[in-house]
Amino acid sequence: MKKDLIKKIFVFALVLTVFISLSCNAYASSGTLKKGDNSQEVVKVQQMLKKLGYFEGDCTGYFGDITEKAVIAFQKDYKLTADGKVGPATLNKLTSLTAATASRSSTTSKNDNAIHTVKQGDTVWDIAKAYGVTTSSILTANNLTESSVLKIGDKLIIPGVNKSTVTTVTTVTTDKNNDDDSKVNGNSNTENTYVVKAGDSASLIAEDFGVSLAALLKLNDLTETSILQIGQVLKIPTDEQDAEYSSSQSKDTSTSTAVSKGEYLGWFDEVQYIFEKGAIATITDVATGKTFKVKRYQGHNHADVEPLTAEDTAVMKSLYGSWSWDRRSVIVSVNGRNIAGSMNGMPHGNGSISNNNFNGHFCIHFKGSKTHAGNKVDSTHQAMVKKAAGL
Repeated sequence: MKKDLIKKIFVFALVLTVFISLSCNAYASSGTLKKGDNSQEVVKVQQMLKKLGYFEGDCTGYFGDITEKAVIAFQKDYKLTADGKVGPATLNKLTSLTAATASRSSTTSKNDNAIHTVKQGDTVWDIAKAYGVTTSSILTANNLTESSVLKIGDKLIIPGVNKSTVTTVTTVTTDKNNDDDSKVNGNSNTENTYVVKAGDSASLIAEDFGVSLAALLKLNDLTETSILQIGQVLKIPTDEQDAEYSSSQSKDTSTSTAVSKGEYLGWFDEVQYIFEKGAIATITDVATGKTFKVKRYQGHNHADVEPLTAEDTAVMKSLYGSWSWDRRSVIVSVNGRNIAGSMNGMPHGNGSISNNNFNGHFCIHFKGSKTHAGNKVDSTHQAMVKKAAGL
């Protein structure tokens, strides 16, 4: 009798142990980390988010507002359900991306990373393309943001590239050299030629010589999408030619718009709901009146957008001449609203349109919007937004 009782107690304890073990394993495999949790698992998630550039706080193990926002940003960028919770899908994506980053950096210690010395005209995009890395990896490795200004002579760490494997890396400059001595015969309307140098664009040359873009293009048999070659000699219109071609061009309204200023609307409380993801908008450049279409791709602190077609990309690039982080005042027309905004002209990150001749997306900011990398309001963008609103 006593033996039977002991046997029953032993069996019950064994069954209970197995049940608890299975329950714990089932929780571990299907458990979800969410706001309010506090554990070592949260620490690991915060560390992965930090390594990938989404989390900037201390890895305390507490799942609070900052962690939740970082998770949502990550989920949006990788097209996961943006619920702010770390379930199996989100955790698997975090783990795989972190592992890939660790694998690439394991063979290159910090002291062995390639170092790039910034020269005139360099941009982060140019440098990243030259070394075959992403712009975000360079920004993170050097504590930079999208709005950081590079200075000639700065030393940039190129993560994942061993200095022993680097021979000669040439970047294609995108910033214009505004030194008047570089112009042939100086900046004067009485001189009629100019030799193109790195970073030049037709619009910038026209601006420097005080002539219209239409006249410069017409005189040189160029179009707005023509690509200038270094060393190419351009004719500079005389005052008479400028007046003649500008008058002729003014009759063509295909690239102009009646919209002169936009509504000064806040991004977080209004614009993000008017300009929803996937929506098509018309962008009007305030300075030139040129228009092109874009599709909103992603973005939680501002709008990440892509030119809709290759033709739209060509119009956009004609505004800059070559890709640039420079800000421009624009009016975004979408869903019957004309909204004041500010865009940069630099392809970066990912995109969803494969045949638009644009590698990634670019940013459009609105009143009160912030950068993704530093979660800060960019004062230059905000100044351009006000300009677009006529303020």
